[in-house]
Amino acid sequence: MYAFVYGSLRKNEQNHHFLEGASLISEQAWTSGELYSGSSYYPLLIKNEASLAYGELYEINEEMLQQLDRLEGYREKDPDSLFKREMSDVHTQQKSYSAYVYYYPHPPEGKPVLHQDWKVEQLLKKESYYYFAFGSCMDHERFYKSGVQNLFQEIEGGAELQGYHLGFSYHRADGGRADIIERSGDSVEGVVYKITGEALDYLFRREGVSNHVYRPVVVEVTLHNGPVVEALSFTVIHKKESLTPPLHYAREIHRGGRFYLSKNYMERLEQRLQHELPVNEFTKYLQQME
Repeated sequence: MYAFVYGSLRKNEQNHHFLEGASLISEQAWTSGELYSGSSYYPLLIKNEASLAYGELYEINEEMLQQLDRLEGYREKDPDSLFKREMSDVHTQQKSYSAYVYYYPHPPEGKPVLHQDWKVEQLLKKESYYYFAFGSCMDHERFYKSGVQNLFQEIEGGAELQGYHLGFSYHRADGGRADIIERSGDSVEGVVYKITGEALDYLFRREGVSNHVYRPVVVEVTLHNGPVVEALSFTVIHKKESLTPPLHYAREIHRGGRFYLSKNYMERLEQRLQHELPVNEFTKYLQQME
């Protein structure tokens, strides 16, 4: 059986220990509904077919389900239960599942959760936070062109995001743009910055968040110098098959990553951009960089 969690039961959150021993299926899952901030420390999921709420999907057992029922104040056939447990369709990038979801059956409290992702909202309450760049934002050329280079001066270094694949699933007229896609056994490397809200405003504009191109996510990355941190990043909402990126974009990724990413990762990236997704004149660019 499966359970979709969207608040304090998520990874690294206050009640995640109730899922100890559960198998993570997806940390970028979604279902129909609308998240509200509530009046306590946890969010409330209200039924709403016109909205999508993001969270994590786990495979659980009967004992875990009973623990979740107690935590959520759910009692079968009791109309006064704090939450109501129902079987709903939950989606991941790979497939859809029928999973238990705890809905709040009472009038909503608080405000709609930002970007319908509670972990994102919690992270953005801080004065500063880590940002994991895996595509063109590893390169500073466009920062300088936009006059925001001073907002991206705190570079923590290279980092690895496990359980994800580097795709180019956002299609533009001239080619694909980078994306992180959940895939077991794979990993994506990138650059971690420490940023504030001013840098975030720029990133939201650049990533087309208001136009529903990318959405913000919180991911756990391991810095190459050791520490594991939670960082803000972005993922494409409506993913397509990977499309060869244009040369200028491939150059930005390569140029931005070569001083921070591992040699092995850079070599694999170079091979992909020459063979799997062959970028016109990318080989010539590499020769010029030697």
